[in-house]
Amino acid sequence: MTSDNGEALVRYPSDLNDEEWAIIEPILDELDPYTTGRPRDADMREILNAIFYLNKTGCPWRYLPKDFPPYNRVNYYYNKWTHSGVLAQVNAALRGCLREKNGRQANPTGAIIDSQSVKGTQESSIESGFDGGKLVKGRKRHIVVDTMGCLLVVCVHAANIFDGKAARQVFTRLFVLLESVKLIWADCGYAGRELFEWVLAEFDCILEVVKRRKGKKGFHVLPRRWVVERTFAWIGRSRRLSRDYEREPRSSGSQVYLASSRLLLRQISNNQIAYE
Repeated sequence: MTSDNGEALVRYPSDLNDEEWAIIEPILDELDPYTTGRPRDADMREILNAIFYLNKTGCPWRYLPKDFPPYNRVNYYYNKWTHSGVLAQVNAALRGCLREKNGRQANPTGAIIDSQSVKGTQESSIESGFDGGKLVKGRKRHIVVDTMGCLLVVCVHAANIFDGKAARQVFTRLFVLLESVKLIWADCGYAGRELFEWVLAEFDCILEVVKRRKGKKGFHVLPRRWVVERTFAWIGRSRRLSRDYEREPRSSGSQVYLASSRLLLRQISNNQIAYE
């Protein structure tokens, strides 16, 4: 659907405008090339618009508006990109673009890790557990962000797995993608000499625990740790993330990557319109 001057019409706030599509189109073409068989007849921009709409509004697949492509076609591409890791790679490419725009190296050397327990649903009963500290039954989202708050990696698992134990899986996934990180800040849930020495030996990286100031009561901002908390607040505006509605933890991670990618696109293109 285009306007009289040839520009695509933006029907919903989650839709990609022309500038944003020009940024993400070559990334998607490189990550998911179509070289064999019958020419692709799906409008990839509309496919992405539908996926971003679902991520933002939290609607079920069958409730996608009829002006999008059929929901089963949109779901096909979503599942394909989830299982092939394309959505995670799109987020990584956009993160690099934003960092370079801000005069930084594409790959960071510092990072912050934290987790967030979210309530589950009947659909997310697979790999679900009870977090006794937060009193939440569901799953835990483990994320690592750079010092700007941009998402590096997400790992979703049952909520009953302790942060220090799950951190090994998170760090392993992080360093498969990035070898440039040399310092990671964390809270007291990741304290312990064993984990510190393992990270240093395996990845030549320092794990630094940021502790609360002694004698200071009530809320106070802790160095570095506030950055990852802000990222949780950013992605929390996507209603699909208000609870865990996904059957597979891998799909839960994709929803986090989608929320992050949409925010990165807006920052890269300076499109700071209301997106709430």
